[in-house]
Amino acid sequence: MTPQLIAVLFSVACLAYLVSLLTHDVLIAFENIRDAELKRSAAQVLARDAELQVLRSQINPHFLFNSLNSISALTAIDASAARAMIIELGSFFRKSLALSSNTYIALSEELALCEHYLAIEKIRFDNRLTTDIAIEPESLSAKVPPMFLQPLVENAIKHGICNLSEGGVVSIMSAVHETWLYMTISNPIDSQPSSAAGTGTGLKNLKARLENLYGDRVRMTWQKNQTSFRVEIIIPLDF
Repeated sequence: MTPQLIAVLFSVACLAYLVSLLTHDVLIAFENIRDAELKRSAAQVLARDAELQVLRSQINPHFLFNSLNSISALTAIDASAARAMIIELGSFFRKSLALSSNTYIALSEELALCEHYLAIEKIRFDNRLTTDIAIEPESLSAKVPPMFLQPLVENAIKHGICNLSEGGVVSIMSAVHETWLYMTISNPIDSQPSSAAGTGTGLKNLKARLENLYGDRVRMTWQKNQTSFRVEIIIPLDF
């Protein structure tokens, strides 16, 4: 073998070695990426399970206690109203637990849950609570996360209607424009809020939850003036 041939063979061997090293590094990189994806998927599953557990325990205990107290009081003065409240309360808890096992549900299902909740609160507040619900039919089939609307309705009553001696109207509106679902929830508030006013933690948590599901394509904003509070949510339909 001539020195030139030896040099060529050595160069080819070095090149083959470098290619094998590069291939090995690429394979390791792909394996690491795959492991990272698996870990990320597992983390998402765990996060979702934790979120569902939070959802199951997120129902305001005060709501349950107030409902039970109202049922107790109604039993003596209006047995039919007490019976209706028990039925609505049972339906609300049954639906809330069933829906929370899904990642997405139809908006119609979420609205049905809100209707059970509002039926209970209307018995409690009597004429102090009224609703204005304007739902565009095309939006009913939109896929939304479970129990994203009910906490907003609960806040509207807890931090709005509950503090007004004359009560007020909780408004829920939905519309579809192109590939977007628009939701609006508004309620009157006391012009001179008490020291027990909300801190906004629930709104921030809901916004974080929506951003985790939809990324930067979701929009959630809220506005407060002297007499009203309004939450607006824009959710993509093509995700």
